[in-house]
Amino acid sequence: MFEHSFGKIAEFSSRNSGKVIIAWIVIFLLMAPAATLLFKETSYNIGSSIVPPTSMAQVASNYLSSEFGSSNTGSSVGNNSSSVLVTNNTNINSQSVTSSLIPMIKAENSYLKNITGYSNITSVFSVEKGILLSVSSGMKKELNSTYSLIETINNNAKTINTSLNETVFLEYGIPDYYLHLLKSYNNSLMAYNNTVTQIKIQHLPPFELNYFNNVTYFFNKTNNMTNSIHETLYNSSFPQFMLTNNTTKMILGFMFSINGNLTISNFNKTSSYDPYAYRFVTSSINSILSENTSLVKFVTTDLNISMGELVGDSFNLSNTLSLNPVLSLSVDFVYNGFQKTLYLNPEIQLNPSKSIVKCYISTLNGTSSINKTVDSEMTHNGFDQYPVIPTSPIYHQFVGYNNATLVIMITSGQNLNPSQTNQMEEIARNYTSKIPQANVYVAGTSTVDSQLASESLNGMIKALILGIILSVMIVGIFLRSIYAAFLPLAMFGISVVVALGINGLLYKYVIHGTVSFITPTLLLVLLLGLVSDYVVYIMSRFRRELRKGNPKAVEDSGQWAGNAVFTSGLTVALSYVVLYISHVPIFSDSGITNAIGVVVAILVANTLLIAILKRAGPKVFYPSKINHNAKIPLENTMDRVAGFVIKNKGKLVVVLVLAALFGSYVYFITPTNMDVFNLVPSSSGIQAIEVVNDSFHGDFFDRGYVIVKFQSPLLNSSGYNSTEIKEVTDLENQIRNTSGISEVFGPTMPFGYYIPFNLTGIPNSQKSIYLSKIDSFIGKNSSFAVIDFQLSNLAWTKASSDSVKTMIQSLSTKDSAQYSVYVGGETESLNNAYSFTASAFTKMVPILIIAIFVVLLIQLSSALTPLRLIFMVIASVVVALSISYGLIYYMEKLPILIFLPMFVFITLLAVGLDYDIFMVSRVREEVMKGISDQEAIKTSITENGGVIMALGTILFATFGSLYFSGLGIIQEIGIGLAFGVLVDTFISWPFFVPSIMLILKKLNWWPSKIGERKK
Repeated sequence: MFEHSFGKIAEFSSRNSGKVIIAWIVIFLLMAPAATLLFKETSYNIGSSIVPPTSMAQVASNYLSSEFGSSNTGSSVGNNSSSVLVTNNTNINSQSVTSSLIPMIKAENSYLKNITGYSNITSVFSVEKGILLSVSSGMKKELNSTYSLIETINNNAKTINTSLNETVFLEYGIPDYYLHLLKSYNNSLMAYNNTVTQIKIQHLPPFELNYFNNVTYFFNKTNNMTNSIHETLYNSSFPQFMLTNNTTKMILGFMFSINGNLTISNFNKTSSYDPYAYRFVTSSINSILSENTSLVKFVTTDLNISMGELVGDSFNLSNTLSLNPVLSLSVDFVYNGFQKTLYLNPEIQLNPSKSIVKCYISTLNGTSSINKTVDSEMTHNGFDQYPVIPTSPIYHQFVGYNNATLVIMITSGQNLNPSQTNQMEEIARNYTSKIPQANVYVAGTSTVDSQLASESLNGMIKALILGIILSVMIVGIFLRSIYAAFLPLAMFGISVVVALGINGLLYKYVIHGTVSFITPTLLLVLLLGLVSDYVVYIMSRFRRELRKGNPKAVEDSGQWAGNAVFTSGLTVALSYVVLYISHVPIFSDSGITNAIGVVVAILVANTLLIAILKRAGPKVFYPSKINHNAKIPLENTMDRVAGFVIKNKGKLVVVLVLAALFGSYVYFITPTNMDVFNLVPSSSGIQAIEVVNDSFHGDFFDRGYVIVKFQSPLLNSSGYNSTEIKEVTDLENQIRNTSGISEVFGPTMPFGYYIPFNLTGIPNSQKSIYLSKIDSFIGKNSSFAVIDFQLSNLAWTKASSDSVKTMIQSLSTKDSAQYSVYVGGETESLNNAYSFTASAFTKMVPILIIAIFVVLLIQLSSALTPLRLIFMVIASVVVALSISYGLIYYMEKLPILIFLPMFVFITLLAVGLDYDIFMVSRVREEVMKGISDQEAIKTSITENGGVIMALGTILFATFGSLYFSGLGIIQEIGIGLAFGVLVDTFISWPFFVPSIMLILKKLNWWPSKIGERKK
């Protein structure tokens, strides 16, 4: 229908060839600076590219961001970091390992702090050092105070005990001596005089003679020494004499105590005296110390002992065998105190080995630098020998359950580039080289993005170079010309720069978005294939017209071949527009970029190429010469193919139907999924995720979460609402009981285990830690709560997908009148993306079929031929996909992404129509000249066969080059497209399409009249 219009365009381009060429050069130069913008607007974050905007996962993500302020909550530190360094086979309970890893981390920090935006590096060692510095400071302070206190008490005890011992001698020893002499002399006066003499010789206190005189006075009356001593203390002038000064007053108190607890018969027996002396001394000191309330609080609260224990143990120090008994007892008391201080602390705990902790406390006594002591302790011991360590929930945020896999978090304000991550990895390898079988990986969102960016660009370059080489070779061989071989490449260069420039400007200044990492590769390779096809098709027609001696060879080529290129390109562009408006994850943005690229390719082919052909003329085929009426390559072969088809058209249609049925069977029984990450290169980042998954009881990096939105708030003015909290606990238990989920964190499981919301049994000193953690799982609007869960398998595996589906189904069975739940995370995003893509796919197909049908109906002036063409392409696509499935899924055992059938179907439904359109356009041209349908079909096969097979080979090689990109997701697409083109070029087009056309005959053009013959 538009042949006349394209004739005009060809005439204009031919007549103004110089101006057209200059115009395209100007456009090329204007677009060149913007050509790199698309690469700058490319996102390499698979996770963010995959979430459908209206999915539950996206709703959950929005709530998480608005209510909890980030993309992760308090259960994990992994996702906070821009990069993660992972070491494996590095058991940190080995001193040789810690002595390598600690300096490694210091070296990494020294390197990273010179990078703009770097914030900090966090590891189990930095956490441990923070713990040790904090606790050691408290321990040393407590140790110093305790040591001084014990030393003071011990000295005082010794003084009191000495005084008591002396007083016992004065009170009972002298009278006992008198009785001994009395018994020996049997003369009271002699005994008295000798005793007095002894008192004077020993220089006993002056009051002792007064005391002895009173005692003997009463003894002479009663002849009972016990009663005499008692009477002296209570019924004589002696007490008044003793009260005259503080010293004798104190001794009098001692004497009263001695009289009440000892007798003259047992005072010198250790079994009687020692227990009494212990009680007297300790109670004396205790009564004095108890008056100091701050001291009592320190002893009973900080040391967690009674005053009696403190004084008693301090008094008994002389009985210990320790070289430094004061230090030994001080260490015992400090250890006891910190047992209480850290009791039920959810983040810090003492080493289970008491001897390790006490030994460390002892070292603090003589240290002048706690920092140096801590560094020495950490470097010269394995982690399990450290005195104070993180609790299991904190420890396993950084170390796997095998104690040999470490996650080291690196926080930076900007993504690290590949060079920086490589340097980090090199530093780590240098320090871990002496650790047997140690492995090092760099992971994290930014690192994986950078690695994927590097691999994508390298893959794109490899695919493009290979595609260009094959394209140039095939074109050169087909057209038998060096110049002609490179002309499609030149047209590709101009098309790609202009297309990239337009797309870059569009995304940066109009759409304000990013494209996925596969978009540039698909755009460049698609343009390479289509531009080569369009250019070669027009050049082939130009060569044929030259051989016919047509003086308007350029104009006629533009009129007929250019119109076919337009029709073909328009269907391709329409297909990609439909893909774009479907908003399919990862691939939808390639829809608009590809559509723009195809439109540019059509314009270049119908203007610039025509202008160049006009200027170059037959020289474009140098060194080949244009021989009039010479046959084109493969013309004899295609003539035989045409005869075979005419003869066996019925049988070929049967074969077509059987092939389509078999292909449909394979297509429908083969499962597809969203296992995207299994089809990206196994980079250091991906390997790190897999290693961490194996040792952390699941996918530590990609934890899922459940947002719970209650009708009523979880918090009120007096605390937590028990009804809502109970619902949260039920949900946590339900999630934890789901098969495939290894860990759960939430408001009543803040550290991975149940904590009563009223904190029953939790010491007051620890409650603030628990409350802070609990509150981190409650939103800014307290009607929201989040529950994090860790899957046992990698987030993108089928097992994880099934677990999340089971969990959602389980949660949906509960009464939701009180709350609504929204599940988020990588796994649910993939599940949502799969459902969305599958739904969009089923909607796109009929829309695309209708759009293509309308275009072909207008272009071909036929209703049946467009339907037949569409059916034939669908059959070819199904057969090609069944072959691809057989190779990828059944032979290579790789997953089939749902994107494969979707993208291949959309692309081939349009691109696959190219050759059919080229053929039908040629048949229509001949029929319009009055030739019969059979002859027209034969002519089209004969004349177009060689060129279409050449075009198909170019496109097959171009799409096939995607296999060498190294990216599994693109490799699958490349395989599917390559087989699709192969089936369409060498099977469908030469055999099945003409067979059906031969059977339909004049119905091919219904309802138009071009197929009717004049009688």
